[in-house]
This record gives sequence, C-alpha cells and structure tokens, in this order.
Amino acid sequence: EYEDTPVMTNNKVKNSLNSLEKKINNILEKSNEGEIIKNGIKTVIAGKPNVGKSSLLNRLLGEDRAIVTDVQGTTRDSIEASLVIDNIVLNLIDTAGIRDTSDTVESIGVSKSLSLIDQADLVLFVLNYNEEMTADERMILEKIRDKNHIIIVNKTDLEKKLDTSELDNPIYISIKDDKNIDEIKDRIKELFNLEKIETGDLTYLTSARSKAILRQVLDSVSDVREGIDNYPIDIVEIDLKKIWNLLGDIIGENYSEELLDELFSRFCVGK
Repeated sequence: EYEDTPVMTNNKVKNSLNSLEKKINNILEKSNEGEIIKNGIKTVIAGKPNVGKSSLLNRLLGEDRAIVTDVQGTTRDSIEASLVIDNIVLNLIDTAGIRDTSDTVESIGVSKSLSLIDQADLVLFVLNYNEEMTADERMILEKIRDKNHIIIVNKTDLEKKLDTSELDNPIYISIKDDKNIDEIKDRIKELFNLEKIETGDLTYLTSARSKAILRQVLDSVSDVREGIDNYPIDIVEIDLKKIWNLLGDIIGENYSEELLDELFSRFCVGK
C-alpha cells in the first residue's frame, strides 16, 4: 500500500525540517499580525501626574476626549478611545498618573494604571523635560523595559532638567507647540511594521491553542536536528512522530500508527 513512499535519509530529513521551521515561523509571525488586525493594539499612555498624558491623548485623536487641567491627579480612572493608523485600530488608554499617594481613590487609579501597563501591547511612557526623573518613573521605566514601548519627552518648550542620557531612543515633543506629534504615529508604524500588514489577507492563525502547538513543533524540530546525527534512529523517530501528530492536531487529522511505522521503516541512517 505504501510502496511509493520515498526512502528518507538524514539530509532529506534535515532539509524538510529546515523548510518546516521556516514555514512555521512565517505562520507565527503572520498570526501576530492577525491578532493586531482582529483586536487592534492595546496602547497605554503612562506616566506620573501632569506630564501631559491626557493632552497627548487629545492631540493624537484630534479632539478633546480627556479633561486637561494644571491640577495633578485630574485623571483618576482610565479613559479609552480609538485611533486608526494604516487601517489598524490603536486602542488608546489614558491612565491615572502614577505616584505614591495617600489618597484612597487616587491610589486605586494608580494600581489600575500599573495593571494596564502589564496588559498593554504598547506603552507610551510620557516624561517631563522640565523635571528630574522620580523614583516612580524609574520604576515604570524598568517595568516596560521588555515590552513594546515608546518613551515620549514632553514640554520641550521649557528649560531642560531631565537627564535623558539613560533613555532609549526617546521622542521629544511639545504638545503646547504641536511639535513632533506625528513622529509618535510614525514610530508606532515602524514598531509594529504596520505598512506591511495586509489587512485584506484573512489567512491568519489566531487560535492560541494552535500557536502553542506550533511552538511545540518548533521545539521538536530542534530536538530532531540535534539528535539526527548523534542518537539512534528510534530515538529520533519519537520526535518525528510527535511533530507529525502535533501538526495533525491542528488540521484535525490523525494518521495511523501503521502508516507512520511504514514511513519510518524507510528511513536510512547515513547521508
């Protein structure tokens, strides 16, 4: 029944694994794009009070969505709005200013802000050019270090007091003078490669389970590649069967042990 099954050699398996790995990485990359198309980019505007977070939200939207005053702590709860960039929705969240406070209501807002940072796809961290960095701001800086983030230094129309030497590629803006606001949008496009996302292509893998399975496949591919020249074929066969079955789980097809045994019986040790 399986007479036409080709004989497999080490090199053939390696080439097939390389091809499979490349295709899976491409699918996973596309799946991230699919998430962006489906859900948008959850973007949190964070910083201490009175650095211009709400003003930035309003300027990005082109409308007065958030209340802006000179009183610190005006925003005590998050404010949400949406902005479209290159056909991708940016879900903007203006958060309460983060600082140490004894005010019960404000403290709840600060806790929520920190939680939203953890959940964000992107953090716009706003600093004041006219003030030295605080301990709370250093904490935020450390918190976002491994997340997608853009550091925005506002109020550049004022005297410089902020040490910017430790900041990673900040954008210097002045909301008052409408300076460099569009640069933020350009940086977001660059960070998420928005110009290359094909919103008309619906062939994206968005199932978390399927993506997790593909990552398991990549792990098994690495195991096979490492073991194919160093371990007995029956050990390598276990990982090859695992790859086959994992891929079958995604497409909803299971292959019989008889077929798998026949295929692997044709594996030749050697080049």
